[in-house]
Amino acid sequence: MKLSMMKIKYILFLFSFYFCLPAQSEVSYSRELTEIFSKLDNMILQREEYRLKKEERIKMLRNRIDMRASLEERFHTNKVLYEEYYVYNADSAMAYVTENLRIASLLKRKDWEYTWKINKSFLLSATGLLKEAEDEMRGIPVHELSDNAKVDYYSQMQYLLSHFSQYTGSESEEVQRSYLDKELLYRDSVYMAARPDHPLYLWYKGCKLQFDGADSMRMVIPELQQAIQSSNLESRYDAMNAYILGSIYRDLDDMDNYMKYLAFSSMADIASCNKDIASLEELGIYLFSLGDIDRAYAYTNYCLQNALFYKNRVRIMGISSTIDQINAVYQERMRQQGERVQSYLFAVSILSAVLILAILYIYQKLRQLAMSRSKLHEMNEELNRHVDNLSEAQRQLKEVNEKLHSLNVELKDVNAQLRESNYVKEEYIGYVFSICSSYISKLDEYRKNISRKIKTNQIDEVKAMTDRPTMAQSELKEFYKNFDAIFLHVYPSFVTDFNALLNPDEQIILKEGELLNTELRIYALVRLGINDSVKIAEFLHCSPQTVYNNRLKVRNKAIIPKEKFAETVRSLGKNQG
Repeated sequence: MKLSMMKIKYILFLFSFYFCLPAQSEVSYSRELTEIFSKLDNMILQREEYRLKKEERIKMLRNRIDMRASLEERFHTNKVLYEEYYVYNADSAMAYVTENLRIASLLKRKDWEYTWKINKSFLLSATGLLKEAEDEMRGIPVHELSDNAKVDYYSQMQYLLSHFSQYTGSESEEVQRSYLDKELLYRDSVYMAARPDHPLYLWYKGCKLQFDGADSMRMVIPELQQAIQSSNLESRYDAMNAYILGSIYRDLDDMDNYMKYLAFSSMADIASCNKDIASLEELGIYLFSLGDIDRAYAYTNYCLQNALFYKNRVRIMGISSTIDQINAVYQERMRQQGERVQSYLFAVSILSAVLILAILYIYQKLRQLAMSRSKLHEMNEELNRHVDNLSEAQRQLKEVNEKLHSLNVELKDVNAQLRESNYVKEEYIGYVFSICSSYISKLDEYRKNISRKIKTNQIDEVKAMTDRPTMAQSELKEFYKNFDAIFLHVYPSFVTDFNALLNPDEQIILKEGELLNTELRIYALVRLGINDSVKIAEFLHCSPQTVYNNRLKVRNKAIIPKEKFAETVRSLGKNQG
């Protein structure tokens, strides 16, 4: 046994040494960020659904194209389709740009032509053809543009210079600095030209104030937050507002909010099928710096697929560099994991040898145990026979106890019935004596009254008294009143219990001053054990047909089977009295 414990301790030591090595560290986020990243991950997985919705919407728009329409009508249709395509499919968008430039030329609309040259420059910039994009912008006279067109012009120049800066990278800091300075100038210009009702006004404002210091940045945060919170995060405008807010939080060194709004921007980009997606790329790069390799790879790879689809050369170059870095980290991780696997295999080999020795030792002990168990089994069988005998005796005793219990229950029911019967008899004997005494007094008074009238020769009045049923009706009402009172005294909850047997909307509602009505009196007699309709009619001084009709009417209102209604009524108030 001592040897066995030493082996077990050795096995535990090996497990602690080889299998309890520090695991790969994972980046921890706040609960809010964890939920946001989870939603973003799901949206990436569902990207095909968003694409199909986008394609369906484009298909519906293209089906509306009428080749017989005027040039102006076709121009506006092309504009709608361009807005669907310009950040989704650059080639398709460029086709509509080319067509609208042709239409603008035919119609001699220089303003339209300038606008669509700006759109063309955007597509060239987005796909990495920066020199061509710059050439398109050179031919546009800024002073001839409308206010809205000037906003688009300055915005495109800012976008173009930003791409020039990215393309230059860190290879020439002086050149990159010059592009950034020019970008800032156009950033100021677009903010000055944009009106508050412009869809991208908050974006332009955020871009401008971002470079005016912390106080200026904080001024625009509430406006951007309100715009984002009131949006569905489904448009490019939502994505741009969330992106600039994230950039502001980054400059304010609030990295949780930076990641949060980059994620919101990414959600809007994914929902709108924006292939020129910058927010998710930036988020992936930042998560890579934090050590969240898996999520960084998923995000940047998604961005690379979009860039390849959109043919964005500038973004492809940038993402490829990031993915190369991530792959290098993956390779290092795989190498470390390979070393760990080798260590695990060595440990498993040693453990296997130890386990074989332990199994042989245990097998020997098990043989000894088997012999002991055989003897113990014989003793258990003898004990089980005694236990079986005892169980049989207990079973018989249980049967006797159950029979006694059943008899006690029956006796209890009989006693209860007797108590109830005695109580009802006592109540109604007193009631009958009282009624009889009252009737004797009333009859004697009625006799004296008739005798006085006969003596005074008031024969006509005597005849009138005997012909009118007034007294009988009065006495019948008094009889009903006394019956109702004494019955409810015996069974005070009868009306409530009876209504519980009926449908809620068909329960009996008594008039003011009523204790019982005809329907309730009929079933009160049923409760007292009088079930025959003829006897009930005699008792209540009405026709058997009236009793029958009322019983049928009530049974039709019942929530229980009709054939069990009378039996159920007879059991109402069993525990009372």
